[in-house]
Amino acid sequence: MKCPKCGSLNDKVLETRQSKEGVVIKRRRECLNCGYRFTTYERIEEEHIEVIKKNNTVEPFNKEKIIRGILLASKNRPITQEQIKQIADDIEKYLLDEGKLKVSSAEIGDLVKNRLKELDPVSYLRFVSVFDGFEDIKDFEEFIKSFEKKI
Repeated sequence: MKCPKCGSLNDKVLETRQSKEGVVIKRRRECLNCGYRFTTYERIEEEHIEVIKKNNTVEPFNKEKIIRGILLASKNRPITQEQIKQIADDIEKYLLDEGKLKVSSAEIGDLVKNRLKELDPVSYLRFVSVFDGFEDIKDFEEFIKSFEKKI
């Protein structure tokens, strides 16, 4: 570790302690060049998911956007806030577990659709109609016909 006083890279660790929560390691170090003592902290760097939008811009993953989208689609439907939050948490966990740190908004939308399809067909239809950009009643009719064939 580089000494903040003299810039030397030679140091020794005098003491190591783990935080009560177990998420941070604190190390007391001493520079072997100038004798200066300093503290460093070590923590796990969280991975951040990036979302590639339809227009190819990239933005940080925002679980709240999933929650808002599902809330709109499930308004006045028998879906609880806890279920909605769980869907968003599950999607984030899935992406991290699979190592998908760059993911398209379309893939996230598909993950939401799959969960809503299982949970509530009306909320699913509402979500799909907005996400897929239905323009008129024909889009709904075609979707419902294809949906009924799959059931």
